[in-house]
Amino acid sequence: MAQFPPAYLAFLKENHIDPKIYEKQKLQPRYARILRFNQRTLSEITKLIEQIASEAQCAVALVPSIRGFLRINDPLVKLNQLEAYKAGDIMGIDISSGVAAMSLDVRPGDNVLDLCCAPGAKLLFLAELLEPHNGKEAANTCGTVTGVDVSLHRMATCRSLVKKHSGKNKQFIRLYVQDGRTFGIGAPKAGWWDPQVVQKAARELPKEVPVKPWFGTKMMQSKYACLGTDLYDRVLVDAECTHDGSLAHVVKYERWGWDRLDEQVVNDDRPQSVPLLQQQLLENGWQMLKPGGTLVYSTCSLSRFQNELVLYKFLSKHSDGEVKVEPIELLQDGKDGSPVASPIWQPDSFTDGKEQEIFARMQNAVRLDPQVSGTSGMFIARLRKFQ
Repeated sequence: MAQFPPAYLAFLKENHIDPKIYEKQKLQPRYARILRFNQRTLSEITKLIEQIASEAQCAVALVPSIRGFLRINDPLVKLNQLEAYKAGDIMGIDISSGVAAMSLDVRPGDNVLDLCCAPGAKLLFLAELLEPHNGKEAANTCGTVTGVDVSLHRMATCRSLVKKHSGKNKQFIRLYVQDGRTFGIGAPKAGWWDPQVVQKAARELPKEVPVKPWFGTKMMQSKYACLGTDLYDRVLVDAECTHDGSLAHVVKYERWGWDRLDEQVVNDDRPQSVPLLQQQLLENGWQMLKPGGTLVYSTCSLSRFQNELVLYKFLSKHSDGEVKVEPIELLQDGKDGSPVASPIWQPDSFTDGKEQEIFARMQNAVRLDPQVSGTSGMFIARLRKFQ
């Protein structure tokens, strides 16, 4: 096991995180996602999997419950050396991130807001989930994905991924370099994708100049599209965190230097400032969600201060009639080979009836514990807005 610095070990102890989880990193399979999965035939997908298995010299299979995800059994496989990676057919992404994105239950036609979108792997997946999956769904259903991130550097990476890998989905993706705590731009105006609708409305548009996306197609950057005021059908708040649940991320500090790990997790005011940031992101994401919509709050941390206690404060402000924490069905009982979820953290005893009631409301939230799930660590809460 890695020899973590004392400050980090103290952080793990305070958050009831077993340091042994990091031993799992070398034992877990690699995961990747087949890009443009919906646009490929079954025979093309089968051929691609056979090619990867032959090159990686290990078993490779689709994860049935997480659309387009591959399980590569050898944890030492270097994805960037595979021909499928070089050709832009696959990209690396942990299955825990796929679970968070799929928990939104995105449907064709939805307007989706990814409030902390960079570096962009989940955003690309959300865009593909908007595509019609069968003939029953209207072919002209045009949903959108709006990505927001405060970091220009990270957003540049996201833009590169969109340009390189999104294919035809690029037409309904737009990106804003803004602070997710204060972002307040509505979903693109209905009919933004129809030239006739846009042309007909041109004479009646107000003189005000709306805030245009930092990146998007001409149609997405049109004045008409940018004047939308509707709230979003789905909101993902995959919040900034200390990344202590990302096994590969933490283990890399053994090479980079443990002082950088201290700076990332426990230095200065991080234990206090990060949960506050997360609370603000969650609250603003909730304000941008329409009634009847779904919000997913997730982190790749196993810290109770960044997960259960953030959710606790949120539920303390919002009644049971306004918000419910819903089950994440694809994780129930590990069906179809999906990761097995673990219960959330809660105190050994409650201080009063209110605390007990709020923790009871959040029991459908889940943890992905690397010792049980076979994935990196993740906290996921799926919230439905009723008013």
